[in-house]
Amino acid sequence: MRIRLISDPPMKGSLNMAVDEAIQIACAQGRSGATLRFYQWDPACLSLGFFQDAKKEVSFEGLREKGVDLVRRSTGGKAVLHDNELTYSVTIPEEDFPGSILETYRRISLALAEGLRTLGLPAEMVALEHGVTSRDARFRQAACFTAPSWYEVTVGNMKVIGSAQHRRDGVILQHGSIPFEFDPVKLVRCLRTSSDAAAQMMAAILRSKAAGICQLLEGDVPRQVVEKHLVEGFTNVLGWEMDPGRLTGEETQDALRLNAGKYSNRLFTLERGRRSLMHDADETESEERRYV
Repeated sequence: MRIRLISDPPMKGSLNMAVDEAIQIACAQGRSGATLRFYQWDPACLSLGFFQDAKKEVSFEGLREKGVDLVRRSTGGKAVLHDNELTYSVTIPEEDFPGSILETYRRISLALAEGLRTLGLPAEMVALEHGVTSRDARFRQAACFTAPSWYEVTVGNMKVIGSAQHRRDGVILQHGSIPFEFDPVKLVRCLRTSSDAAAQMMAAILRSKAAGICQLLEGDVPRQVVEKHLVEGFTNVLGWEMDPGRLTGEETQDALRLNAGKYSNRLFTLERGRRSLMHDADETESEERRYV
């Protein structure tokens, strides 16, 4: 199967999310095909899951102090700090990549883990056991990397990728964070906590559960090298053949409209579970937005 490969420069968080959705819309309308996209964030940005309550879970003082932007994703799940990292997104019609959310997530995780292995990291895809309900008090937090997830990618016992999936109009959008350097203290400062002691405990949990790939490799790795190995993972595991490309003119215009009317809109960012202000008039509460 042929996949369009896009490698974008660092962009503001609202525009990154707008581009991901613009590709999903174009794919649903048959204007574009399946796409694997890599991108980064400038400035650093905290992304909220679609249903998270920003006013209850975000420290706006911390965002200002650390110079961190804020955006709401179209996907569900917990908050992710996008700072020194590479982000991937996969947009593909369900008919070309059949299966449940968990099954398609599992296959993408296998490809990501293979890519990290070719990079030199002993990455694994770890499946939680069915029926596990490991949601004790330590994991009732707003941050993604504190919580165990289905088919997560780990190195040793450390989680190295956090991903989320959203399906709309027959098209899968899955995107995920691959930190180069993971900074739990900075992340926790961006979240609302009950006390300094709680913040310290949360940072300690994060430090014990997650790491960046450069921290694990004990050296810097250029973004282009990481992308190359991840592409190898998708090719080796899923048989995808990559065609380097870029956004179409229509996708670019859609992204600019979505950025201005939705992802940069303060109401959309701050109001938990609000319906999208553009393109989502027919959205239903049962639409699948699953973080795994």
